[in-house]
Amino acid sequence: MLTPRRLAIGTAGAALAVGTVLGTTSVAQATPAVDAGSQAVASTLGGTAPACIERGRNIPGDPWASATNKCGKTMRIKIIIKWGDDSGCKALANGETMVHYFVTGHYQKTVTC
Repeated sequence: MLTPRRLAIGTAGAALAVGTVLGTTSVAQATPAVDAGSQAVASTLGGTAPACIERGRNIPGDPWASATNKCGKTMRIKIIIKWGDDSGCKALANGETMVHYFVTGHYQKTVTC
């Protein structure tokens, strides 16, 4: 006789078997799309900008982020906004500052490009 517990276990096992046959991904294995996008951006760029690129007031809630080049040479950088529009890749001469304004999201990091 099937008890409610055995029925639940049997149903869960059947769902797992169907998911395996159909090639679906379980929730535990799924990765958020935002993280996948961030990983894709990181793989196409040079990586986090060096410490000589000074970050501005990147306070949560502020709709802008800035970066100043203090590296002694021209650097190409990009400001990454999580859940928003990133800046373009810009060449900054030594001592130059760029400010990036955005509507949604918040500052994530500054990278070389």
